[in-house]
Amino acid sequence: MKATALFKNGLWISYATFITRIFAFLSSLVLARLLQPSDFGIIGIAYVFWSFFSLFIQGTAGAFIIYKGIEHPKYVNTAYTISLLVGLALAVGVAVTAPLVAMFFQEPILTGILFVFAFNLLLSSASNVYSSVMTRQMKYRAIANITLVNSITRLICTTGAALLGFSYWSFVIGDTASWIVNCVLNRYYSKYEFRLQIDSEVKSEVQSFYFSTIASSFGLYTNFNIDNFAVGKLLGSTSLGYYNLAYQLTNAFSTIVGAIFNQLGMPVFAQLPQEKQENILLKVVEQTAILTAAICALIFLIVDSQVVTLVFGAKWLPIIQVIPGLLIFSYFRIINSSLFSMLVAKGRPDINAKVNLQIAPIAVGSFILGANLGGIVGVSLAVAIVLGIGWTLYWWWAACRNLHWSFSKFITPCFIPILLIIPGLVLSVNLPLFIRPFAFISIYLIAIRVFQPQIFMQYKKKFNQLVSSAIGG
Repeated sequence: MKATALFKNGLWISYATFITRIFAFLSSLVLARLLQPSDFGIIGIAYVFWSFFSLFIQGTAGAFIIYKGIEHPKYVNTAYTISLLVGLALAVGVAVTAPLVAMFFQEPILTGILFVFAFNLLLSSASNVYSSVMTRQMKYRAIANITLVNSITRLICTTGAALLGFSYWSFVIGDTASWIVNCVLNRYYSKYEFRLQIDSEVKSEVQSFYFSTIASSFGLYTNFNIDNFAVGKLLGSTSLGYYNLAYQLTNAFSTIVGAIFNQLGMPVFAQLPQEKQENILLKVVEQTAILTAAICALIFLIVDSQVVTLVFGAKWLPIIQVIPGLLIFSYFRIINSSLFSMLVAKGRPDINAKVNLQIAPIAVGSFILGANLGGIVGVSLAVAIVLGIGWTLYWWWAACRNLHWSFSKFITPCFIPILLIIPGLVLSVNLPLFIRPFAFISIYLIAIRVFQPQIFMQYKKKFNQLVSSAIGG
């Protein structure tokens, strides 16, 4: 793919994901004003179980289509049929277990919420396959437009329901409306006619990829959601409300970048010659780490008590203590997104599965320990140490060992930017709020110029080219 087309598609994905996050932020902003932290906690528990059941759908059959292509209908139809059957089984599973979940958390309202989520799983199972076809076809403009409509639908329905007094049901109403619109539009714009068919010749290959991806997704689910589970069960719904909002704020950027890697990186990586994949991935890691470290540092400097009080209200001040640990996790989550996409593109989701499943028990233990020793702050520190630093080191080591790549070559650029942001943070954190970002960026650029001159010169060259193009235009 030409660089211009790659850049254009990247912009569409960035736009689509940014739209999703900004509308989600606006929704959270309105609901934070209208609802109580305990309301966020209740829906946070429901989302934990939504995430668990949806991991059997999202990134499974769709990922196989992106990896294999759409040229052979027997592969696509088999993946589609399996996805629908799994979605139906999961919907039944959610409906059956909903009363037990409500009883376990002593929140009776969870039964009704999860019943609605069961219906949404059926919509998700169909929608994700259609969306993956468009991703493989690189119809990113259509995906972006669908995302915009979905986000507007969710914002209007969620905030409207909250204004009418539906409290935590506002989330459910907004999500359901969004999934209905998403399913209808994805089916229309993909223009791909699926058939209900399971081909015996390819069934085993589809199932092997499917179950490897599920195993990987299960590990990711445990690592990304069990902290919410631990907070909700051990510390209560109010603490979960604080933790959940802080998580949304600190991981907004990582969600955007992760979507870019999944939607653009995965199909691009899959079409690269094998001899070029290692060097391309290294360049992606180097550039991503430099930019991500700066953005995470800026979020830390900007989101202080004054900003939280002004934007969300004084009742949300406890999230300040949770943000640093979650930002560390967010940074490493972004760095690891490129590796995840590369392994799936190479047809090796089994590596992702092994790493995620092996780290999951350690993560669970650390979250429980953190909750008992330090509350939500203890959980955030456990997330930073285990899912940030520890997970990154082990994942890259396991991948490089299996692919016969150099571990040190990849892991070094993952950690260098963290060291480079420290001087800027120390020198700017006590400055007035409006000066902090400018002071930090200046100091960070100097650090890059001194310790990574090659990367600095690359950025300088690109900046000069951009200015020249703007002047020339």
